[in-house]
Amino acid sequence: MKKIKIAFIKYGGLTSGGSEKLLQIIAANLPKDLFDVDYFYCDPTEYVGAQAPDIKTDSHRIEYMKKHGVNLVRFIVSAKDVTTPYHTWLGTNFWEVFDQKKYDVIQTCRAGHKEYPFCNIKNIPIVDIIALSSGADNQYNIARVVHLSKWSADGWVKRGGDEYRITFGSLPIAIGKEREEVKDIRGEYKLEGKFIFGMHQRSNNDIFSDIPLAAYKQIENENTMFILLGGGNLYKDQAKKLSIKNILFLESTGDSEKVFSFLKTLNVYSHGRADGEINSQAIAEALFFGLPVVSHYSKQNNGHVEGIGDAGRVVSGIEEYAKELSRLMRNAEYYKLKSNNAIRNFNENYELSRQIEKYTQMYRDVVANPYPNKIPRLLSSLHYTQNLRVLAVFVYLKFKYYFLNKR
Repeated sequence: MKKIKIAFIKYGGLTSGGSEKLLQIIAANLPKDLFDVDYFYCDPTEYVGAQAPDIKTDSHRIEYMKKHGVNLVRFIVSAKDVTTPYHTWLGTNFWEVFDQKKYDVIQTCRAGHKEYPFCNIKNIPIVDIIALSSGADNQYNIARVVHLSKWSADGWVKRGGDEYRITFGSLPIAIGKEREEVKDIRGEYKLEGKFIFGMHQRSNNDIFSDIPLAAYKQIENENTMFILLGGGNLYKDQAKKLSIKNILFLESTGDSEKVFSFLKTLNVYSHGRADGEINSQAIAEALFFGLPVVSHYSKQNNGHVEGIGDAGRVVSGIEEYAKELSRLMRNAEYYKLKSNNAIRNFNENYELSRQIEKYTQMYRDVVANPYPNKIPRLLSSLHYTQNLRVLAVFVYLKFKYYFLNKR
């Protein structure tokens, strides 16, 4: 059987962000006897028209990919122009290092809107994983659009996405060790006997949420601790303003071993993010360790509600959040129920081999039948809105009825 040749393409593709790790894990774990993978990435750079997020290519993620035998192809971008509709890459040599004739499938992960360089790639099936909620791209050769939650799919269709291209996927989580084998950091920081809340997040103030720490302040005592791995400086400012005593800030890292040791240390994963989540890598990793998860609704993305499920609770504000933290800390039976649900949900929805098999089968289907549902695909690719498509069908039926009666 001929191997399927896949090009993974991602701006900033070797950072430690959730979307990037999703692509990295798929690329690294596809069966080597069935796929040849090239992973195209660039280092994050400045933006034209906005402040670029403070993220960098992570050496630990490069090491992870090389360890799994993935061929890395680095291209250059001098700036990303977010004032243009497609967020054009400036000063790039991408087209010099990328030869589209070599590939059967292109895989990426993005926000949803039409985006460079994919708007200039028209002859290869593209698989698009939607990781944010920003528009909908119905370019004809986007073969499948993978949604990580039903919430994401519903919103994408409302924004004009072609429902016939939707397929559902999840996050394959690569832990590499059993829960019992991961060492916690309680001894290192003298935290024995503490009930520990915490979360990890990239260092970006734009996604700061004031709810987790404000809620923790209400239930803090000498036997509690909150640990934040990464996160923007606004968390430190808030902790100081609230006079939180038992809190520990750890530097952001792309080293999976350090992340897993941090998670093993927690009792509750206390999640918060201003823009919410489509489906969270961090939450999924927390479920592996049997951590009940508490989060809050967002005005933007609420796919994490499905990801958490019955392994925790998603609340509407600080008071409800604090009550849930207190209940998990004081009610051992309730805690055990949520913890067991977390492990079960991880095994059903995020376990590595099960998810990689789903992506493997999807790529095979794409190669065998890249562009199904051709009429809806054609209409949507011509940029018809949902209402215009309905109108076109209505007019067609009217004419058909008229001519049939005329005969």
